[in-house]
Amino acid sequence: MELPDPSRRFLLTVITITAIATSCWLLSRRWPQASEPTPTNAKPQSEHVDPKPPKYSKTFRVRGVPLDWDSNKLQHFLEEDDSSSHPLVKSLAIEIGGRSSTATVTFQNLPVRLQTPQTGHSWRIALPKTSHTQPVRVQYLMFDLDFLGITTLYTPALEDHKVDIIAISGLGGHAFGSFKERNGDHMWLRDALPHDLTWETSDCPMARVMIYGYESTVAGSNNMQNLEDLATSFHTSLIELPRGLTTRPIILVAHSLGGLIVKQALISMSRSKNEADTTLVRAVYGIVFFGVPHDGMDISSLIPMVGNGPNRPLIESIDRFNSMVLTIQQRDFHPALGGEGDSEVFCFFETNMSETAQQDENGNWAMRGPQAILVTKSSATHCRSWEDGAEHICAIARNHSNMVKFEPQDPEYYKAFGKIKGLAHRGLTRRHQIQTSNSKCM
Repeated sequence: MELPDPSRRFLLTVITITAIATSCWLLSRRWPQASEPTPTNAKPQSEHVDPKPPKYSKTFRVRGVPLDWDSNKLQHFLEEDDSSSHPLVKSLAIEIGGRSSTATVTFQNLPVRLQTPQTGHSWRIALPKTSHTQPVRVQYLMFDLDFLGITTLYTPALEDHKVDIIAISGLGGHAFGSFKERNGDHMWLRDALPHDLTWETSDCPMARVMIYGYESTVAGSNNMQNLEDLATSFHTSLIELPRGLTTRPIILVAHSLGGLIVKQALISMSRSKNEADTTLVRAVYGIVFFGVPHDGMDISSLIPMVGNGPNRPLIESIDRFNSMVLTIQQRDFHPALGGEGDSEVFCFFETNMSETAQQDENGNWAMRGPQAILVTKSSATHCRSWEDGAEHICAIARNHSNMVKFEPQDPEYYKAFGKIKGLAHRGLTRRHQIQTSNSKCM
């Protein structure tokens, strides 16, 4: 067999190596290399990547905002105080006393100064001085998460302000958080109701919307207030509402225990000899109750949480079995707002079962126990005898806690909104009729 000469061998070697290299290159273009797999969810490097969601989305109440500040000025001030916090002012409204405004604010990153409480459960930031010619007292923005007392979420223009709406949360609830959607930032009393509720002759918002907060912790509470004590505090907070020559109709929105507080406060005001109380109770035209235990509720899982704590008498007073407190309250509430036609009450009841309180291995309590109906339909709708028909009773397809938590465009929200809107317009008509009647008698 003849062997190729050296030059021919060299040429064949070069051709072979070139062919192998070309094949490898073509294969690498067609298939990903095994050492660098392509993730199935990988995005092209040129594609826009959304920013990370906010690390901290709790809602702060900010009180003491100067009346001449708008949302932009407040936000700019907070940004200057901590540029990395990325604040977002969600609402700014004049408080009922008219001395300052109150805002609700969230932060993408929690400001350093808000990470450790300064006084109790609140924080403060000094406002810039407004005068250079004379000494002035230092004024502060006050931050808190508790929302105790009255908080105004929305105030319409003075000429459009026709109605006042006040919402109160329930047992173990939170003035703001109880009405906020779960796992979201939408709070219907702030973000939907004020803008949806407009006067018939214009598209302008007509209602001032407020919330009321009180101490209602169940486990580990040091609070010994009873139902009457809680009602007295609520009553005191409402005194400043009727201001000016004409009193606006008041609509109350109440969840769970909050409804019992409302009823007790109205009973006290209706019996008062004080002119301010008389004016206030007459201004209340409508109430919307959500899961209010008029005839008591299931407290079997709450008693172990309370133990022998100072708030045990309060919990026991709303038991569904033989509650003398609620029996007396039910009797006294019937005449508190006058007779049939003087006011209206709507009752919503839950249709879904709720998880009950259960203690974990670390001793912490959470609503993760066996399911139950906490407030039955008969208890939630046992209010005034002339309002027991279908037009005054409505189901909410939620459990006890979630029945006042609405998402944007929530069908259940529109059930509640329809009742509130009707109350607002009929309340204004009723007030006009009374004023016309009084003027004829003069």
